Order: sequence, then structure tokens, then C-alpha cells
Amino acid sequence: MIILTGSTGGIGKELIGHLSKIDKVIGVYNKSGSKAVDSDNISYEKIDIGRASDIRSFAERRKRDFLRLTLIHSAVCSIDGLFATYKEADWDKVMRINLKGNFLLTQALLPHMIQEKWGRIIHISSVVGMKGRVGTVAYSVSKTALLGMSGVLANEYGRFNITSNILNLGYFESGLAERLSDEAKKDILARIPSKSFGKIRDIAYAVEFLIKSGGVNGSVLTIDGALQ
Repeated sequence: MIILTGSTGGIGKELIGHLSKIDKVIGVYNKSGSKAVDSDNISYEKIDIGRASDIRSFAERRKRDFLRLTLIHSAVCSIDGLFATYKEADWDKVMRINLKGNFLLTQALLPHMIQEKWGRIIHISSVVGMKGRVGTVAYSVSKTALLGMSGVLANEYGRFNITSNILNLGYFESGLAERLSDEAKKDILARIPSKSFGKIRDIAYAVEFLIKSGGVNGSVLTIDGALQ
């Protein structure tokens, strides 16, 4: 079973269809958004991942489905602003979704993975976050913090055949690239050797690789087309 947060977002709404060819998928979302075409392998759960009570309720309600769990943290919030004037409320919102939600959901599902002695935890990070682009202080902090979280999980639970890895994503045809101006897109494409944004299916291929590869643990896999 694959659990995908952010399943109705820019990347999630396309990724879930690809993932459904690998395993059954529970798409977790909070805000309304477009969903993938109905499939016997896809179901959806509306959850506020920053609320512990919602997470506990979900874990109890769907526990019979939690077999060979792969947890993909794709839910994301990005609120831009310069460091000196960044609003505390915006900081808290970004951290709640990008970091706290990851922590709460992983913690709730770990017991099922430990009991089964199998699990895959995949955190979605960003080359933008890793490079600290101007105006992205909260987003960048939340995404780089995943390095520490994933490393701890890999070391604490590897003995249970549970792996924790990071997919460090560049620019794709869906998601962040949709919000960019034509000028910004042109500039980014000039820095990618293939002169094209990534394909969502490439993320699914990486997920399938990490599901099958128990020896890959505590790693960061960058998918950015060699962005310069």
C-alpha cells in the first residue's frame, strides 16, 4: 500500500495515477482539488496532516489496509517573503504542513511498519529549497530539515527493514513550474541541458526503485535534469 500526501496538488494529482500501477494508493489531501481518474487501486482520505487527532483517526480507520507500507510525503506549502519581514504566521503554516505533518504521519504509521518488518518512507524535497533561493526562507528551512529527519529514521529503523530516503526534485511540467512567469521558465530551461522540464513519470520510476531497493537507505536522489 502506498500513502501519498498532497495527492490533489500540482504534482500529486498526476503522480498518483502512475503510482497506482505499482500498488494500491491512498491519496491524502486537505484542500479540495482535482483528483485522478477513478481507479480500483486509488482511494482518497481528507486529512489535516498537521493535526494529530486527524492522523490518529486515519491510522485507526485504515489500519487493515496497511500492508507493506510506502509513505510518500508530497504535501507542500510555500509562502514567499524576505527574511527580515517574514511573517510568523506564514512561518508556522509552512512548517506545519511541510515538516510537522511529515513527523506526525510517519510516527503514526511506524508501528505498522515495525510489526511487519518492512516499510518505505520517501520525503519529497526540492533543489530550490536546498539552494536557499531568495524569498524562500520558511520553505527552504522545512525542506533542508528533511535531511536530518530522514537520516534519523534510516538509522533508528533500518534494522526493521524500513528505509527512509529523499527525492530532491527540480522543475517538472506540473507543480511549481506552473506558477512561474514565462520569463522565469525560459531562464530555468536555459539551465537544463535537455531544455525541458521533468516528467512526472520519472518520479514514479524513482519511487518504484526505492520500494524494491532495501539497501538504499538514508540517501538523497536528485531528479532535476542536471539543473545548473
